[in-house]
Amino acid sequence: MATNDGDDVSPAEGMAYKAKMALGSMARQRPSIRRLLANRRQEFTEAHAILPSDATTDEQLTLTLQAWDQCERLVDDFRGTFVVESTDDAATRPDQITFPARNGGLTTVDGIAFETPGIQYLTFTHDGTGERFVSNPVRVTEGDPDRRLFWGDLHLHSQFSDGCGSPGQGLRFGRDVMDLDVVAYADHDTMGFFIPPRLQRRRMERQYFPRMKEIVREFTDEGQFLPLLGYEWTQQPTVGGHVNVYFDCIEEAELFDSISEESDTYEKLFDRLREFNDRGEGRAVAAPHHTAESSYPFDFDATDYDDEVAPLVEIYSQWGNSERPAWEGNDHPIEMGHGEAERPGHHVQDALEMGHQVGLMASADYHDARPGHSLLHADAHLPSLKEWREKGLGWGLIWRIWNEPSYPGGLVGIYASELTRETVFESLRDRQVYGTSQPHRIRVEFEINDTHVADSDSTVTVEGETAELQVSITAAGTAPIERVTIVKNNEDWRVFEGTANPEADLDTYTVEASWIDEMPITGMTWDEARGTDADVYYVRLKQADDGMAWAGPIWVENDDS
Repeated sequence: MATNDGDDVSPAEGMAYKAKMALGSMARQRPSIRRLLANRRQEFTEAHAILPSDATTDEQLTLTLQAWDQCERLVDDFRGTFVVESTDDAATRPDQITFPARNGGLTTVDGIAFETPGIQYLTFTHDGTGERFVSNPVRVTEGDPDRRLFWGDLHLHSQFSDGCGSPGQGLRFGRDVMDLDVVAYADHDTMGFFIPPRLQRRRMERQYFPRMKEIVREFTDEGQFLPLLGYEWTQQPTVGGHVNVYFDCIEEAELFDSISEESDTYEKLFDRLREFNDRGEGRAVAAPHHTAESSYPFDFDATDYDDEVAPLVEIYSQWGNSERPAWEGNDHPIEMGHGEAERPGHHVQDALEMGHQVGLMASADYHDARPGHSLLHADAHLPSLKEWREKGLGWGLIWRIWNEPSYPGGLVGIYASELTRETVFESLRDRQVYGTSQPHRIRVEFEINDTHVADSDSTVTVEGETAELQVSITAAGTAPIERVTIVKNNEDWRVFEGTANPEADLDTYTVEASWIDEMPITGMTWDEARGTDADVYYVRLKQADDGMAWAGPIWVENDDS
């Protein structure tokens, strides 16, 4: 095994390095005792209102309304009333909502209905402060849409590795609190909370992976809530990056771990997954993540990458954004651990320049039973004794005490015809997904010449090197949209400028824009052997409240290429 600098290290040395790195980081980021004690008292700061992202004019919806405090915790017993309004004057909705007693910071309201097609919102004005909160956008249609937008968090860790809480606790939180459609745990195959890698491997093979299959089966309710079976193939610190593996099956799924001689490199893992898919008993896809993190870097430059087996990259999580380097304009760079990898080859733009056809997704990588709403970025605070008792020792609770330089986790938007294991897996495999930061359920539609992401393998074919292309973006945010950037061949090509005012009116929440591109197709070149003849386009969106989204890519190629 080799470090980032090419030096050989043993597994024991890697574990020692990890411990030293973690303890040093904690010492640097410790908060004051006064601050920890002050944050024991909850103060209501924000309400989140969640509705399905798609609805028909004859469909009744359930609203989930949450009250959060200054440390991103649900308010234990929220007392307050919200005045409710809608962008649809004909909508069926209550005039106001008062939380019931002993609510745990959460209430639901049935019977919400919109009557007017288009993008619609509900707004909620708190009677105590006068502050207005806005729901996620809902696309309303008169008939059933061909596809609906579902939301997932596909990267969680539990007490099965180095997280806290059980997968069951997390799935209930994702389903009942965050109203997610899809959740996947991706516990480490060979690395836990300072657990020797081979011990973690034995536990995963003999106990945890079989138990995870039982839990996924137990929580599956197709059409309502869908857990996916997965795990994280985990190289040790300084050795290499991490790759999540997801299955469309349960019983047939196999654990190809990062220590076994048959699957201890990226290429061997991809080979095993390809063989698994070829057998026809089930299917799997892989997705590397925090590729630009210097302690666990995924080096596209040194990997024989397989786009078919690994069609997605987790571009964003609580670690930050691996799209491009900070010195090239990334304002959410990776700062946790040892920070951002400095050598070329680790960012998503590098992979695209090499010619890899990878789609963009996001999830949390949070180590607590809180899919859809991570806490690592929140103000430092002491978890309650009840949480320690119920969830045990793990990074999710330990991190809350320290000022980690992190971000909110991510979400994955999944376009599918229905919420079934088959259709959701097809969307992952076909790259019919995109990523946002939590908790922003931003709606993004991106197309070039009427080809959407995932249509025709996300590829537009034109005749000749020059052709008129219509590049279009339709977006509906959860806050005013500050900027939408169309990135072409890793350069910011066209920009829609909105507003940086987070208090702006609702008409700033939506964007419809298009541009004509008549320039010749140039493609990109990484080195003498690698590159792409196609032009590569994707979307980067930023809201006034710092919410983010990434969608694409779409490739445009000459039919002679």
